Amino acid sequence: MKLYGTPISPFVRKVRVALALKGLKYESEGIFPGTRTPEYLVISPLGKIPAFEDGDVVICDSNVIVEYLEEQYPEISIRPSNVAARARSRWLEEYAGSMLFTPLAANIFMERLTRPFQSNIPGDESVVEDSIKNLVPPVFDYIESQLPAKGFIFGEMGVADIAVATAIINATYTDFEVDAGCWPKVSAHLSLVKKHPAVVEVMRAEAPLIAALNNARDELQAV
Repeated sequence: MKLYGTPISPFVRKVRVALALKGLKYESEGIFPGTRTPEYLVISPLGKIPAFEDGDVVICDSNVIVEYLEEQYPEISIRPSNVAARARSRWLEEYAGSMLFTPLAANIFMERLTRPFQSNIPGDESVVEDSIKNLVPPVFDYIESQLPAKGFIFGEMGVADIAVATAIINATYTDFEVDAGCWPKVSAHLSLVKKHPAVVEVMRAEAPLIAALNNARDELQAV
């Protein structure tokens, strides 16, 4: 098995945690978003990450990859067994991927850390502030309404949990924090997910790249 993508992508992280939860071994190949080399376009025609190979099987998109892993390697499931609950898990995965990525990963994380590293220019803090003030609250309100009072969403750590948490993790690599006064369940759930051994392992592997991003930002601010 081989997973293509950068480990700090929230969608790549989701697949990495899914693989860890299932106990599956794989190789990683670093590919940044927007890579459009002829070789990678054969693997991922849209040039997006993640992409995944398992023998002769080549698939793209984190949701599709998770579906494949669930069906091909069902011994350890990362979705609930109940049909209705599995459908709800898929919905939360879709909602989180669609609604959390832009404000938290594309705006907050990329403006505060990725842009200084890639372009050697400061990020646009007005984009960050707009996301925190206008984009994040209604999405967190909905997520708050869907989370249990305590514990993981369906009792045990599963793909819905990491789908909800993964973009928030990106934002917390900056100075962003979930306001526990406004969204206590979102805050508690994030802390719980980040303490899970599979997530601890994945985030440990991200640490060198996050350190490099922080160093680039700090050097730019010092000029």
